[in-house]
Amino acid sequence: MDNLIITVGTSLIENYIAHNDKKDITKENILNYYETERIEDLRDKRFGTEIVSVENLREKGIFSGKRLYMINHDTVNGKLAGEVLEEFFIKKGIVEKVIRKSISKVDKRHPVEFRTEGLKNLVEEIGNIVDQVANKYNVAVCTVGGYTAEIFMVSLMAQILGIKSYFMFREFEDVTEIQPMPIKLDYNYYLENKEFFNKIATATPIEKELVEDYLKQEIELSYFVEEIKKDGKTYLTLSAIGYYYLKTVKNSNNLPRRTSNINISDKEIPSSTITARPPELEEMIKMLKASPYVNKLKVVFYNPNRRLKVSKFFILDSDDFESALALELKTSVGGFRIDIYTVASTLKEHEALMIYFNENFL
Repeated sequence: MDNLIITVGTSLIENYIAHNDKKDITKENILNYYETERIEDLRDKRFGTEIVSVENLREKGIFSGKRLYMINHDTVNGKLAGEVLEEFFIKKGIVEKVIRKSISKVDKRHPVEFRTEGLKNLVEEIGNIVDQVANKYNVAVCTVGGYTAEIFMVSLMAQILGIKSYFMFREFEDVTEIQPMPIKLDYNYYLENKEFFNKIATATPIEKELVEDYLKQEIELSYFVEEIKKDGKTYLTLSAIGYYYLKTVKNSNNLPRRTSNINISDKEIPSSTITARPPELEEMIKMLKASPYVNKLKVVFYNPNRRLKVSKFFILDSDDFESALALELKTSVGGFRIDIYTVASTLKEHEALMIYFNENFL
């Protein structure tokens, strides 16, 4: 594995302070202290868990040392710890390249900002790094430094993103590997509660009473929000995981660049069995035929007794992706299904199209 993400705490600085209480706390002084100590074993606990754990992973052949992403706090000590570790890792030849990311609003002295903003910044950065690597089998996280909430959140992100994570207890000599479970975000849950998510996804917190009915009907929606008390009122904002969930299910960045060259009048494949078509179906077919991403479509199913909760575009289970998109359409006379042949050629493009259609056609 060539890419490792580690959370950075301040153990290296704290150890320096414990042995140098009368010296200035600067990057140069800290590095000089560890140099003059002449500690040969990079797994010596005096180095702190960040260095010990990375060396442990490298020694075991788990991490190649090619690229290390360091996540530190955007505070004085957080930045200093990141700067010290970056220079140490490079000078000692432990890693080839360090990319340091400072996360703002992650300060235990400001707990509300930490909870409502800092953790959102953290999960967004982790998601961005994994997207940048673009191969979940070539990246992992190592949660050894930072606050407990950070370690928990990054470990949870590893499960959501399907990547391995490693952890080292202070008392242990080796890192512990945590395999990701085969889970993925439930896109249908967003579609079924789209109205709620659209109300809560605002730049400023929303009064709780405005969405109280949604929370009473669907208790699990409370897992996606954080409460903020202000001026005697209760406000809600997306939690860190709620923010990441909504960003992911609405992300259509991978839309195909190519478009259809088929005339609109030639896009529909006639159905020999379905002749009675309600206005809602006719309007949807008209919209789909006008889309530059649609090559062909066909109404393949009708059930007058199928009472759909919501209409939704989804990806068909298929060995190939030639016709992987479909639409279940809720109408006044029952449920219809339309199979849609698109210009997409990869799973990512189909996922992006599914999101695009759900956001813009329903």
